Amino acid sequence: MPRLPEHSVIFRLSNQNSLAIQQQKSEWLSDSAIVVQMLSAGVCGTDLAMLSGARPCRATVLGHEGVGIVRYAPEDCEVSKGTRVIVNPVHRKQPHIVIGHSCDGVFRELFSMDAADALDGGHLVACPSDCRLEDAELALAEPLGSVLYSLELLHERCGNSSLLIRGSGTVAVLAAKLWSSFTGNSAIVVSQSEAHARWLRESTNWPANVRICGIAELNNAIRSAGPEFNAGILCCSRESALQGLGTLLDTVPENTTVDLMAGFPVDYKEERLGGIDLDRVRWNNICGVSGSPPTAVVDRATGKTVYLTGHRGTAERHILQAIELLSRGVVSLADVPHRLLRLEQLPGAVNEMLSTQSRHATKWVKAIVVFSRENGGALNVAI
Repeated sequence: MPRLPEHSVIFRLSNQNSLAIQQQKSEWLSDSAIVVQMLSAGVCGTDLAMLSGARPCRATVLGHEGVGIVRYAPEDCEVSKGTRVIVNPVHRKQPHIVIGHSCDGVFRELFSMDAADALDGGHLVACPSDCRLEDAELALAEPLGSVLYSLELLHERCGNSSLLIRGSGTVAVLAAKLWSSFTGNSAIVVSQSEAHARWLRESTNWPANVRICGIAELNNAIRSAGPEFNAGILCCSRESALQGLGTLLDTVPENTTVDLMAGFPVDYKEERLGGIDLDRVRWNNICGVSGSPPTAVVDRATGKTVYLTGHRGTAERHILQAIELLSRGVVSLADVPHRLLRLEQLPGAVNEMLSTQSRHATKWVKAIVVFSRENGGALNVAI
């Protein structure tokens, strides 16, 4: 029976919109538990949406993009002690169960879950033993896996097309660089802020066929981009999702397919598209194991037919492909303006990212917590 020692955890405070570091008391766990010592954890826009109140959340510990090393596992478990693992947060059979959303997440030194639940949900993906990626770099594996899922869905329908991306965070950066690399076609990243677009253009190296622009510059960017845009991704913040969708609908041509990665208010019906439930569309494809074809809708404002698709979670194969791409340097953490944090710095960094006064001055789009790799002291799991 494993005993989880006292360890540091980032909890949501009672007001639900800020974080604080606290000590979790020691406790004994069931023999069926898997205990993972966290090595790195990414901060996602979804975490910020839950803290701002834009998205509902039941978890008191957030964090769903995690990398760790197994410190205890039952003998008959599919992951063994010493294995480095990627947390795959969405349950592949019950997609309403999401680590860091509906149950507690990985912003903590030690994370545990029942081995049967981990297996049934596909929540832990073993990193290949020959992987030499640093822990912080590997924190991109899950979000990059989600991007690969999106591009897979779009490429099936759109083939030789340029890609229009409304959003300018981590997903947008990764999607633009991968689409450019995979297809050789253009991608345009559209930021709501002209100032942010200028900063993003200068903050990383971009392929020649990727353009970064604000909304006011979009038409000029499209005219110089090459092949027609028959593929789109909506990946802006939940607060900007409705406006962002409008931008895409106003811009894309007939028969474009758009992947809705951004979230929408619960039960929201888009009257411009005939009252369709946009969040339901986002559940069209689940963790790479079940799927539905894109939904054809007519835009009442323009008369165009567009196709909407979406996905929730990602599959093990996407995460393993992401690790392979990161290992080969096709994309890297250096491609994403980022900040590395210690766990105790996370509450302050999140406050900066949420503040209307300071968020536009932050010089990163991705924050990653890097934990100590020390195996001694309090982080040893007593058996």
